[in-house]
Amino acid sequence: MVAGIDQNELVLLKFSKEEAKKQLRWEHSKEFEYEGQMYDVVSNEIKGDTIYYRCWWDHEETALNKKLEQLVAQTFDKDKDKQRTQNQLTIYLQSFFCSTLFEWQATVPEYLVEIYQTIVYEDNFSTIRLSPPTPPPQYS
Repeated sequence: MVAGIDQNELVLLKFSKEEAKKQLRWEHSKEFEYEGQMYDVVSNEIKGDTIYYRCWWDHEETALNKKLEQLVAQTFDKDKDKQRTQNQLTIYLQSFFCSTLFEWQATVPEYLVEIYQTIVYEDNFSTIRLSPPTPPPQYS
């Protein structure tokens, strides 16, 4: 079927042999994936270190692969949008709680220390009132 396609509908891709090894993921001898797109090989030609592939750009299989990839990601909880949403929710909820420990110690400002001590003294001790001795003592 692919061999009967009009040559104007084919895509020409060229790679060095090294690039072809690294960048193409082969499904089988007549089909590969390149940059997330699927291609069916109609013909190939090698000139020196360069390989030329005349290919049918398989849009339907590309779409199927992407859909399958999304389904697998959702199944195994690796969906990027879902992870981003979960991270944002976690950060938002963490903002309601104090996550760092701190030490708090009650202190009285310096200008209140004297007033505070007077109040505490007056509340806890009463004045001792003694009557003067009678008759008054005599000094010589």
